[in-house]
Amino acid sequence: MATTVRVRSVEASGLSLAVSERGEGEPVLLLHGTALGFELWDEVVAELGDSVRSIALSRRGYGESGAPEPYRATTVAEQAEDAAAVLAALDAAPAIVCGHELGALVALDLVRRHPARARAAVLVEPPVLALSPNGPAAVGELRAAIEIGAREAEESSAGAIDAYLGEMAGTDFSELVGADRLATTRSSARAFAADLGAAPTFAFGRRDLGAIDAPIVVLAGAHSAPIRREVAAALAGLLGDASLSEVDAGHLVSIEAPGAVAEAIREVAAR
Repeated sequence: MATTVRVRSVEASGLSLAVSERGEGEPVLLLHGTALGFELWDEVVAELGDSVRSIALSRRGYGESGAPEPYRATTVAEQAEDAAAVLAALDAAPAIVCGHELGALVALDLVRRHPARARAAVLVEPPVLALSPNGPAAVGELRAAIEIGAREAEESSAGAIDAYLGEMAGTDFSELVGADRLATTRSSARAFAADLGAAPTFAFGRRDLGAIDAPIVVLAGAHSAPIRREVAAALAGLLGDASLSEVDAGHLVSIEAPGAVAEAIREVAAR
């Protein structure tokens, strides 16, 4: 019989943060990226089953998680401190951390600065665009699409979010995400806006990345944008103990190929 999914609030970093838990065993912390909340991981959690303790965190401002007032911006380091505090509050350290997009940068920052709480990581499409000479152009194109989406939609925040997901995941993103997840996403406009400037705050040097010796698997969608695959490969090559895997999926790897994400988690768990 499957273990019931437990959703509860955890006091961490002075905030009430929502988490969804399932299973027992080694803890696996799941960190969603920009726009989509912790429901992003539903299929991966089902693939992992009850043999691990899956903990999907709703980052500040998303879903039922609180955020400071006013909340207009955030950083990778701030998000990592939230995640580290959640692991401590749940007595779930050391954990394997798995993050998608911005959540992947948070996971990487965790293993870099909090190795006692995060012992290994799976990084799904990490947006380290500084590793590509085409990074600034990609950021500019994404921001332009968001601005157009916000301007042309009846509800500007929903238009901005839809435009972001369309650029990242393709025009069929709404079918992939589903109505329920999309509704949750559109209700988190404040967190979405704060996230948009967060990725560039991840400051790193190539020597710093090479010094990270935690077991890491970097995943990229084979049908994602070329720059996403390019920077994933570049990052995997710089990390001290990392491997790269291209998955038969687009940007939303955890929804399109949850088995591959679960397998990567099992791989780092065994290393």
